[in-house]
Amino acid sequence: MTKTIPSESVLSALKPEEKNIYEEVVRTTLAMFHEDYEYEETAIETKVNELLFYTKGRVEVKKGWKSLFNEKEGKKEDAPVLPAVQKNDTTCSKLAIKEGFTKPPQPYTEGGLISMMKTAGKLVEDEADSDILKEVEGIGTEATRSGIIETIKKNGYIEVKKNIVSVTEKGIILCEAIEGNLLSSPSMTAKWESYLRKIGEGKGSQENFLKNIKKFLNATIDEAPKKLETESLAVVVQNQVDTQTAGTCPICKDGQMVDRKKLYGCSNYKNGCTFTIFKVISGKKLTQKNVKDLLEKQATGKLKGFKSKAGKPFDASLIVKDKKVTFSF
Repeated sequence: MTKTIPSESVLSALKPEEKNIYEEVVRTTLAMFHEDYEYEETAIETKVNELLFYTKGRVEVKKGWKSLFNEKEGKKEDAPVLPAVQKNDTTCSKLAIKEGFTKPPQPYTEGGLISMMKTAGKLVEDEADSDILKEVEGIGTEATRSGIIETIKKNGYIEVKKNIVSVTEKGIILCEAIEGNLLSSPSMTAKWESYLRKIGEGKGSQENFLKNIKKFLNATIDEAPKKLETESLAVVVQNQVDTQTAGTCPICKDGQMVDRKKLYGCSNYKNGCTFTIFKVISGKKLTQKNVKDLLEKQATGKLKGFKSKAGKPFDASLIVKDKKVTFSF
Protein backbone atom coordinates (compact mmCIF):
# COMPACT_ATOMS: atom_id res chain seq x y z
CA MET A 1 0.00 0.00 0.00
CA THR A 2 2.89 2.41 0.78
CA LYS A 3 4.17 2.11 -2.80
CA THR A 4 0.89 3.42 -4.18
CA ILE A 5 0.78 7.16 -4.76
CA PRO A 6 -2.80 8.32 -4.27
CA SER A 7 -4.35 10.51 -6.94
CA GLU A 8 -6.01 13.86 -6.28
CA SER A 9 -9.45 12.28 -6.50
CA VAL A 10 -8.53 9.60 -3.95
CA LEU A 11 -7.20 12.24 -1.53
CA SER A 12 -10.29 14.43 -1.93
CA ALA A 13 -12.50 11.42 -1.12
CA LEU A 14 -10.82 10.93 2.27
CA LYS A 15 -12.54 12.03 5.44
CA PRO A 16 -10.92 15.05 7.16
CA GLU A 17 -9.51 12.82 9.94
CA GLU A 18 -8.09 10.33 7.41
CA LYS A 19 -6.56 13.15 5.34
CA ASN A 20 -4.92 14.67 8.45
CA ILE A 21 -3.38 11.33 9.38
CA TYR A 22 -2.12 10.75 5.83
CA GLU A 23 -0.52 14.22 5.65
CA GLU A 24 1.08 13.78 9.07
CA VAL A 25 2.63 10.48 7.97
CA VAL A 26 3.92 12.05 4.74
CA ARG A 27 5.40 15.08 6.51
CA THR A 28 7.07 12.94 9.18
CA THR A 29 8.56 10.65 6.53
CA LEU A 30 9.88 13.59 4.47
CA ALA A 31 11.28 15.21 7.61
CA MET A 32 13.55 12.19 8.19
CA PHE A 33 15.36 12.99 4.92
CA HIS A 34 15.18 16.78 5.15
CA GLU A 35 17.91 19.20 6.24
CA ASP A 36 18.66 19.73 9.92
CA TYR A 37 16.93 22.48 11.86
CA GLU A 38 19.70 24.85 12.95
CA TYR A 39 19.71 27.49 15.65
CA GLU A 40 22.14 29.33 17.88
CA GLU A 41 21.83 29.33 21.63
CA THR A 42 21.96 32.96 22.68
CA ALA A 43 22.46 34.87 25.92
CA ILE A 44 21.88 38.63 25.82
CA GLU A 45 22.97 41.09 28.50
CA THR A 46 21.00 44.34 28.46
CA LYS A 47 22.06 47.26 30.62
CA VAL A 48 19.31 49.60 31.79
CA ASN A 49 20.33 52.45 34.14
CA GLU A 50 23.45 50.51 35.08
CA LEU A 51 21.41 47.41 35.94
CA LEU A 52 22.08 44.24 33.99
CA PHE A 53 19.21 42.10 32.70
CA TYR A 54 19.91 38.64 31.32
CA THR A 55 17.89 36.99 28.56
CA LYS A 56 18.53 33.46 27.34
CA GLY A 57 17.05 32.01 24.18
CA ARG A 58 17.81 30.99 20.66
CA VAL A 59 18.22 32.54 17.24
CA GLU A 60 16.93 30.49 14.33
CA VAL A 61 19.53 29.99 11.57
CA LYS A 62 17.93 27.45 9.21
CA LYS A 63 14.34 26.19 9.28
CA GLY A 64 15.23 22.78 7.83
CA TRP A 65 12.72 19.99 8.48
CA LYS A 66 10.57 22.33 10.59
CA SER A 67 9.45 24.06 7.39
CA LEU A 68 7.24 21.02 6.72
CA PHE A 69 5.14 21.68 9.81
CA ASN A 70 2.93 24.57 10.80
CA GLU A 71 4.04 25.66 14.26
CA LYS A 72 1.10 26.47 16.45
CA GLU A 73 0.80 30.05 17.59
CA GLY A 74 1.50 30.61 21.24
CA LYS A 75 3.21 27.24 21.60
CA LYS A 76 5.62 27.22 24.52
CA GLU A 77 9.20 26.30 23.72
CA ASP A 78 12.09 25.35 25.94
CA ALA A 79 13.75 28.68 25.11
CA PRO A 80 12.24 31.76 23.43
CA VAL A 81 13.35 32.83 19.96
CA LEU A 82 15.43 36.00 20.32
CA PRO A 83 15.97 38.67 17.68
CA ALA A 84 19.31 38.94 15.92
CA VAL A 85 21.38 41.57 17.73
CA GLN A 86 24.93 42.88 17.67
CA LYS A 87 27.17 43.89 20.55
CA ASN A 88 26.56 47.45 21.79
CA ASP A 89 23.21 47.73 19.99
CA THR A 90 20.89 50.22 21.70
CA THR A 91 17.47 49.21 22.92
CA CYS A 92 14.26 50.87 24.03
CA SER A 93 13.24 49.58 27.46
CA LYS A 94 9.85 49.68 29.09
CA LEU A 95 9.98 49.02 32.82
CA ALA A 96 7.02 48.13 34.99
CA ILE A 97 6.35 46.57 38.38
CA LYS A 98 4.53 43.29 38.25
CA GLU A 99 2.66 42.14 41.32
CA GLY A 100 1.92 38.51 41.89
CA PHE A 101 1.75 35.71 44.41
CA THR A 102 4.03 32.73 44.78
CA LYS A 103 2.34 29.37 44.83
CA PRO A 104 3.09 26.85 47.57
CA PRO A 105 4.59 23.52 46.44
CA GLN A 106 2.07 20.96 45.29
CA PRO A 107 1.22 18.47 48.07
CA TYR A 108 2.60 14.97 47.67
CA THR A 109 0.52 12.01 46.66
CA GLU A 110 1.58 8.45 47.56
CA GLY A 111 2.84 8.05 43.99
CA GLY A 112 4.78 11.31 44.36
CA LEU A 113 6.44 10.02 47.53
CA ILE A 114 7.55 6.87 45.72
CA SER A 115 9.03 8.97 42.89
CA MET A 116 10.82 11.19 45.42
CA MET A 117 12.30 8.14 47.15
CA LYS A 118 13.52 6.86 43.78
CA THR A 119 15.19 10.17 42.86
CA ALA A 120 16.48 11.00 46.35
CA GLY A 121 20.00 11.42 44.93
CA LYS A 122 19.00 14.81 43.52
CA LEU A 123 18.49 16.15 47.05
CA VAL A 124 22.01 15.30 48.24
CA GLU A 125 24.77 17.89 47.93
CA ASP A 126 27.68 15.50 48.41
CA GLU A 127 28.59 14.40 44.89
CA ALA A 128 29.83 10.91 45.87
CA ASP A 129 26.68 10.19 47.92
CA SER A 130 24.49 11.56 45.13
CA ASP A 131 26.15 9.28 42.54
CA ILE A 132 25.64 6.20 44.74
CA LEU A 133 21.95 7.02 45.30
CA LYS A 134 21.41 7.52 41.57
CA GLU A 135 23.09 4.20 40.87
CA VAL A 136 20.98 2.25 43.39
CA GLU A 137 17.86 4.26 42.44
CA GLY A 138 17.39 6.08 45.72
CA ILE A 139 15.82 4.85 48.94
CA GLY A 140 14.36 1.35 49.01
CA THR A 141 13.57 -0.74 45.92
CA GLU A 142 10.63 -1.08 43.55
CA ALA A 143 9.38 -3.91 45.77
CA THR A 144 9.77 -2.15 49.14
CA ARG A 145 8.99 1.57 48.67
CA SER A 146 5.21 1.24 48.86
CA GLY A 147 5.64 -1.01 51.94
CA ILE A 148 7.80 1.64 53.66
CA ILE A 149 5.12 4.28 53.07
CA GLU A 150 2.42 1.89 54.31
CA THR A 151 4.40 1.28 57.53
CA ILE A 152 4.83 5.02 58.14
CA LYS A 153 1.11 5.51 57.54
CA LYS A 154 0.14 2.58 59.80
CA ASN A 155 2.24 4.00 62.63
CA GLY A 156 0.49 7.35 62.39
CA TYR A 157 3.33 9.54 61.09
CA ILE A 158 1.43 10.50 57.94
CA GLU A 159 -2.18 10.36 56.84
CA VAL A 160 -3.67 10.17 53.35
CA LYS A 161 -6.94 11.85 52.45
CA LYS A 162 -8.16 11.87 48.84
CA ASN A 163 -4.68 10.65 47.82
CA ILE A 164 -3.03 13.73 49.38
CA VAL A 165 -0.31 12.97 51.95
CA SER A 166 0.03 15.15 55.06
CA VAL A 167 2.22 14.88 58.15
CA THR A 168 0.48 14.20 61.47
CA GLU A 169 1.45 15.79 64.80
CA LYS A 170 3.19 12.52 65.64
CA GLY A 171 5.16 12.83 62.40
CA ILE A 172 6.13 16.42 63.26
CA ILE A 173 7.53 15.22 66.59
CA LEU A 174 9.63 12.60 64.81
CA CYS A 175 10.93 15.13 62.26
CA GLU A 176 11.88 17.57 65.03
CA ALA A 177 13.60 14.83 67.00
CA ILE A 178 15.88 13.76 64.14
CA GLU A 179 16.38 17.15 62.45
CA GLY A 180 20.02 17.59 61.43
CA ASN A 181 20.71 13.92 62.14
CA LEU A 182 22.06 11.62 59.42
CA LEU A 183 18.91 9.53 59.98
CA SER A 184 16.87 12.31 58.33
CA SER A 185 19.04 12.45 55.19
CA PRO A 186 19.20 10.20 52.11
CA SER A 187 22.98 10.34 52.61
CA MET A 188 22.60 7.64 55.27
CA THR A 189 21.44 5.17 52.61
CA ALA A 190 24.37 6.19 50.41
CA LYS A 191 26.92 5.70 53.18
CA TRP A 192 25.50 2.29 54.08
CA GLU A 193 25.51 1.26 50.42
CA SER A 194 29.12 2.43 50.14
CA TYR A 195 30.21 0.27 53.09
CA LEU A 196 28.24 -2.73 51.81
CA ARG A 197 30.26 -2.47 48.61
CA LYS A 198 33.45 -2.53 50.67
CA ILE A 199 32.23 -5.72 52.33
CA GLY A 200 31.57 -7.20 48.89
CA GLU A 201 35.11 -6.27 47.82
CA GLY A 202 36.60 -7.79 50.98
CA LYS A 203 37.68 -4.37 52.32
CA GLY A 204 35.15 -4.27 55.15
CA SER A 205 33.48 -6.63 57.59
CA GLN A 206 29.90 -7.33 58.57
CA GLU A 207 30.85 -7.03 62.26
CA ASN A 208 32.16 -3.46 61.85
CA PHE A 209 29.12 -2.51 59.78
CA LEU A 210 26.66 -3.68 62.44
CA LYS A 211 28.81 -2.23 65.22
CA ASN A 212 28.77 1.22 63.61
CA ILE A 213 25.00 1.04 63.05
CA LYS A 214 24.48 0.16 66.73
CA LYS A 215 26.75 3.03 67.78
CA PHE A 216 24.87 5.43 65.49
CA LEU A 217 21.44 4.35 66.77
CA ASN A 218 22.50 4.62 70.44
CA ALA A 219 23.81 8.16 69.83
CA THR A 220 20.55 9.08 68.08
CA ILE A 221 18.44 7.69 70.94
CA ASP A 222 20.50 9.71 73.45
CA GLU A 223 20.34 12.93 71.42
CA ALA A 224 16.73 12.89 70.14
CA PRO A 225 14.99 13.57 73.51
CA LYS A 226 16.98 16.80 73.91
CA LYS A 227 15.36 18.12 70.72
CA LEU A 228 11.93 17.67 72.30
CA GLU A 229 12.56 20.06 75.18
CA THR A 230 11.46 23.25 73.37
CA GLU A 231 8.22 24.82 74.61
CA SER A 232 6.43 24.75 71.23
CA LEU A 233 7.30 21.11 70.66
CA ALA A 234 6.27 20.21 74.20
CA VAL A 235 2.76 21.45 73.35
CA VAL A 236 2.66 19.23 70.27
CA VAL A 237 3.92 16.26 72.28
CA GLN A 238 1.25 16.83 74.97
CA ASN A 239 -1.48 17.12 72.32
CA GLN A 240 -0.31 13.83 70.85
CA VAL A 241 -0.34 12.18 74.28
CA ASP A 242 -3.83 13.54 74.98
CA THR A 243 -5.21 12.09 71.74
CA GLN A 244 -3.79 8.67 72.60
CA THR A 245 -5.10 8.48 76.17
CA ALA A 246 -8.65 7.73 77.29
CA GLY A 247 -8.39 9.00 80.85
CA THR A 248 -6.90 8.32 84.28
CA CYS A 249 -6.46 4.75 85.48
CA PRO A 250 -9.19 3.93 88.08
CA ILE A 251 -6.90 1.46 89.88
CA CYS A 252 -3.64 3.31 90.58
CA LYS A 253 -5.17 6.80 90.15
CA ASP A 254 -1.83 7.95 88.74
CA GLY A 255 -1.25 6.48 85.27
CA GLN A 256 -3.06 7.32 82.03
CA MET A 257 -4.94 4.75 79.97
CA VAL A 258 -2.97 4.75 76.72
CA ASP A 259 -4.40 3.59 73.39
CA ARG A 260 -2.43 0.49 72.35
CA LYS A 261 -4.39 -0.53 69.24
CA LYS A 262 -6.35 -3.50 70.65
CA LEU A 263 -6.63 -2.24 74.22
CA TYR A 264 -6.16 0.63 76.63
CA GLY A 265 -3.31 0.00 79.07
CA CYS A 266 -2.13 1.93 82.13
CA SER A 267 1.01 4.01 81.53
CA ASN A 268 2.08 3.14 85.09
CA TYR A 269 2.64 -0.52 84.20
CA LYS A 270 6.37 -0.29 85.00
CA ASN A 271 5.41 0.39 88.59
CA GLY A 272 3.15 -2.66 88.71
CA CYS A 273 -0.26 -1.42 87.49
CA THR A 274 -1.51 -3.96 84.95
CA PHE A 275 -5.05 -2.64 84.49
CA THR A 276 -6.29 -2.91 80.89
CA ILE A 277 -9.53 -2.43 78.96
CA PHE A 278 -9.84 -4.43 75.74
CA LYS A 279 -11.58 -2.61 72.91
CA VAL A 280 -13.52 -5.75 71.96
CA ILE A 281 -15.00 -7.91 74.72
CA SER A 282 -16.86 -11.14 73.89
CA GLY A 283 -17.45 -10.01 70.33
CA LYS A 284 -18.71 -6.53 71.25
CA LYS A 285 -16.74 -3.42 70.30
CA LEU A 286 -16.77 -0.85 73.11
CA THR A 287 -17.63 2.77 72.36
CA GLN A 288 -15.68 5.77 73.68
CA LYS A 289 -18.56 6.35 76.12
CA ASN A 290 -18.32 2.77 77.40
CA VAL A 291 -14.61 3.23 78.11
CA LYS A 292 -15.21 6.63 79.73
CA ASP A 293 -17.90 5.14 82.00
CA LEU A 294 -15.53 2.35 83.10
CA LEU A 295 -12.80 4.86 83.94
CA GLU A 296 -14.97 7.44 85.68
CA LYS A 297 -17.82 5.35 87.18
CA GLN A 298 -16.19 1.87 87.15
CA ALA A 299 -19.35 0.61 85.45
CA THR A 300 -21.38 0.87 82.23
CA GLY A 301 -25.11 0.65 81.67
CA LYS A 302 -26.58 -2.59 80.39
CA LEU A 303 -25.06 -3.37 76.96
CA LYS A 304 -26.37 -5.56 74.16
CA GLY A 305 -24.39 -7.55 71.61
CA PHE A 306 -22.12 -9.80 73.67
CA LYS A 307 -21.64 -13.42 72.55
CA SER A 308 -20.71 -16.42 74.68
CA LYS A 309 -18.05 -18.95 73.67
CA ALA A 310 -20.91 -21.10 72.38
CA GLY A 311 -22.01 -18.22 70.13
CA LYS A 312 -25.13 -17.32 72.09
CA PRO A 313 -25.94 -13.57 72.43
CA PHE A 314 -26.38 -12.04 75.88
CA ASP A 315 -26.76 -8.64 77.55
CA ALA A 316 -24.73 -7.45 80.52
CA SER A 317 -23.08 -4.48 82.19
CA LEU A 318 -19.33 -4.11 82.48
CA ILE A 319 -17.78 -3.24 85.82
CA VAL A 320 -14.29 -2.75 87.24
CA LYS A 321 -13.78 -5.38 89.96
CA ASP A 322 -10.64 -6.89 91.46
CA LYS A 323 -8.46 -4.66 89.21
CA LYS A 324 -10.03 -5.96 85.98
CA VAL A 325 -13.08 -5.52 83.77
CA THR A 326 -15.77 -8.17 84.25
CA PHE A 327 -19.49 -8.76 83.57
CA SER A 328 -22.39 -7.86 85.83
CA PHE A 329 -25.74 -9.52 85.09
